[in-house]
Amino acid sequence: MSRSLDAALVVIALAASVGYALYALGPKILRRRLRMALAELVARAPAALRLGRIERRLRETAGGSGACGGCDSCAPSPADARGAGTEIRVPAASIGKRAH
Repeated sequence: MSRSLDAALVVIALAASVGYALYALGPKILRRRLRMALAELVARAPAALRLGRIERRLRETAGGSGACGGCDSCAPSPADARGAGTEIRVPAASIGKRAH
């Protein structure tokens, strides 16, 4: 390969690495803004590409519901938030040893 192509591939790999590091380690507001920008970019794509589901999922995850973005059922409910500080106590006598 030519030197310019090699250099371009290295620059692209480094840019992707830095971009991922900023996304993964950066503030959450940066992630939301990036998702909204990607949703806007996908919305401008031709309808023949059928990217409507991707756009909808990007907008849902950018909304900040607290869920992972897949089904929105893993977000903590208000009942879970109330009981978050409670401890579960198990008597030591009821803990048995494993049989090998």
